[in-house]
Amino acid sequence: MSSHTTSVEIIVRVTFQNDRSAGDKIRVEIVNETGVPVGETFTDSEGRAVFRLSMGGTYEIRASGIPIKGTATERVRVEDMDKSRTVYVRATPQVEGTATATKSTTPPVTSAAELKIPGDAKKAFNKGMELWEHNNYPKAAEQFEKAVAIYPEYDTAFNNLGVMYYQMGQTDKARAAFERSVALNDKNADGDRNLARMLIHDRNYTRAQDLLKKSLVVEPLNTVTLTLMCVTEIQTGDDNGAVATARRVHQLPHEGYALVHEIAGQAYEHAGQPQNARIEYEIYLGESPNGPEAPQVRNALARLTAASRPTPQ
Repeated sequence: MSSHTTSVEIIVRVTFQNDRSAGDKIRVEIVNETGVPVGETFTDSEGRAVFRLSMGGTYEIRASGIPIKGTATERVRVEDMDKSRTVYVRATPQVEGTATATKSTTPPVTSAAELKIPGDAKKAFNKGMELWEHNNYPKAAEQFEKAVAIYPEYDTAFNNLGVMYYQMGQTDKARAAFERSVALNDKNADGDRNLARMLIHDRNYTRAQDLLKKSLVVEPLNTVTLTLMCVTEIQTGDDNGAVATARRVHQLPHEGYALVHEIAGQAYEHAGQPQNARIEYEIYLGESPNGPEAPQVRNALARLTAASRPTPQ
């Protein structure tokens, strides 16, 4: 992937027909050219989400969750001269009557330390969450900083503080916050996944894989974590593992994560199984014909077709 250092604000607006805002609490993810998620946040009441990118290239924006149907996507090219870009992601609403956001009722795995959180720290944390939902990352970071100052063992606050730093382009501080989060709670699935994401960007695939394994113990069916695991497996030469993980993802709702089929295709090619590779590449194109990996998948299919032709006598 050709890329360059830059600093550009990406403003995402998720809308329905007639430019009507899709509303708040919609999950928005930004994915780089290799299919690896590099940022994640939620829309505010105006259907708006903001990211700050430090590397140029082509990115895919994915929006999902109630009240929109499936996953809406849009691609954006970041150039070195860009300072700010607005990207409109057109979404299809779910059936009338389901357009109300809901929160998960599944309780997180809580550390013993979190059971002792003082009221003032919880208050700062909740204020930070409110500011995060409105994409006010600097103010949200201040509240999470306040929470961990009051209670230095607040692993969830450290994780969220890391996300805020990452959104503001302060990657060293983000990494330190994630490191602290996972050190405080060995069952912090979000912290493990977020730190692993940064380590993948740094090409530290072995440690990233260790963290993802921990995350999957807590959330074994998390599609994002499984996809990141698939990336680390192909990068560390574990072709069998990459294929097995891709199969797990394929058995789950995984719209927007066709990347695993491109990875499985690579793994099968490495193993000398061109027919299975072809099947995976075709599945990828069926699921994501305009995805970020589509050009290289089509090139791989063309290469396999050419290789399968009889050699002229």
